Amino acid sequence: MADAAMKAELFETPSESGARARLRRLTLTDFRSYARADIELDGRPVAIAGANGAGKTNILEAISLIGPGRGLRSARLDELPRIEGAGGWAVSARLESGGDERRLGVGATASAPDRRVCRIDECSVSGPAAFSDAVRFMWLTPAQDRLFMEGASERRRFLDRMTLAHDAAHGRAANDYELAMRQRQKLLDERRRDEAWLGALETQMAAAGVAIAAARRETAGALA
Repeated sequence: MADAAMKAELFETPSESGARARLRRLTLTDFRSYARADIELDGRPVAIAGANGAGKTNILEAISLIGPGRGLRSARLDELPRIEGAGGWAVSARLESGGDERRLGVGATASAPDRRVCRIDECSVSGPAAFSDAVRFMWLTPAQDRLFMEGASERRRFLDRMTLAHDAAHGRAANDYELAMRQRQKLLDERRRDEAWLGALETQMAAAGVAIAAARRETAGALA
């Protein structure tokens, strides 16, 4: 059986500048099954073909990792290094957008395999959410055929990814909401009655929640 995720479709969306971003070069180092791969692209559509286990899906996953989130497989960091490698791994990409060039990179070192390192134009950034300033895209995989048969949380996650593809601020609002929610839950679990802190966290959750709902509504309206 062909690797199902190989059929994933990656959709480009405009970068923050408004121009369409195109992938020109993709380099993999000790990533999944690849000791080294250097792929040059010229902007035309690409079809990847090969036998089962050849590493087709690994290429698609590598591309998905230069965007916000955990990639199309939602893999843990310890699943990404090549088994025969030294323990670290890296994916780098060169993008062109409106005549400008951007270089994005993500990976982990052997000395800190549980820490994702992200770079834009050779400068470290806080995490993969920052990639949305350079490029935004989304994907469809065969596993998503069951999207409307699964729970509502899966549909919300898919809607959020569609929203993020055209609204970089949506990711920041979602992160703010999740962070405040976790901090609030920690306070409640520890039975710490700090009303001022709880109030501040709930205010942050409310503001982020309104922004999230508005962005989701806009995306849903565009699809209607």
